[in-house]
Amino acid sequence: MLTLMPDADDVQRVAAMLQRPRAGYLRRLGVARQTLAVEAGEVSRQLEIFADRVGDLTAAELRELHDETFHNEGAEIHRLLGRLVRTRTAGAAAGAAVSALEPLLARLDAERNPLSHVVRSLCCLLLQRLESPHFEKSPS
Repeated sequence: MLTLMPDADDVQRVAAMLQRPRAGYLRRLGVARQTLAVEAGEVSRQLEIFADRVGDLTAAELRELHDETFHNEGAEIHRLLGRLVRTRTAGAAAGAAVSALEPLLARLDAERNPLSHVVRSLCCLLLQRLESPHFEKSPS
């Protein structure tokens, strides 16, 4: 299980919501939503929808949702999500991450899986980094 660094950025915080849930998952989701509410309207809205859909699940049910969602995903998606949690992502790497996440998002949407809202939030944040000259110049 990856641990989120205290100085994590928005992409890292949202990517962490796609890791296998552990104690305090819903609390961390709430913190991420509050942190993003001011500056990232659509990202926050997608996280709010996700929170509404999973807010009454137990920790075991959250882990089961995660396991069922990701058990057939290839190693490249697992590595990508881990990398997005561990490192800051911008520029071309952000674009590559969005491209890699598109099939996952399409599958989750088709399945009406609540984790689609987290993936969509993550893609929105990555697209902002791709389009922003500030982030393109920052180290990845």
